Amino acid sequence: MPSVDWKPKFSVGVERFDDDHRHLFSLLNQLHMSMAGRERNSALNLILKDLVWYTQTHFRAEEVLMKRYGYPELAAHRAEHDRFTEQVIQFVAHFQSGRNEITVEVSDTLQEWLAQHILQSDAAYAKFFRLKDAVEVRSLPQALVSDAYCAVRGALS
Repeated sequence: MPSVDWKPKFSVGVERFDDDHRHLFSLLNQLHMSMAGRERNSALNLILKDLVWYTQTHFRAEEVLMKRYGYPELAAHRAEHDRFTEQVIQFVAHFQSGRNEITVEVSDTLQEWLAQHILQSDAAYAKFFRLKDAVEVRSLPQALVSDAYCAVRGALS
C-alpha cells in the first residue's frame, strides 16, 4: 500500500483534530518508509513511541469533547480507540522485545484502519456536533480543545 496522505475528505471540522490526523498519517507514512528502507531499530523506536503517545492523547481528547456534548456513540467510539491503541502498544512491545519484526503489512493495516476510522466513526461525531448545533464544529473554541488536551496529558502523566 502506498503512503496515505491527509486529504480534505478526512476533515472532521475541528482544526486541532485535523492537525492530529495529519500528524498520525505522517507518522504512519514514516513508519512505512522506514520499514521499506530497513531503518535501524532506534529510528523505528522513535516513530513508534511518538505513534503511541499521539494515539493516546488524540483519542482521549476526542472523547473528552464527545462526553461534554453528550455524543450517544461515545462508548462504541472509545472501544474502537481502545482496541487500536492496544494493538499499537502490543505491536510496539513485541517489536521492542525482539519477538516481532516490523513489516510493511503492519504499517498498511494501521494506515487503513486510521483512514477508515476517520471517514466513518470520526465523521459521525462531526455530523453529530453539526446537527446538535451545540457548537459549530469549525468554530469550536480553541480554549475548549486545549482544555481537553490538558486534561488528557495530566491523566497520562
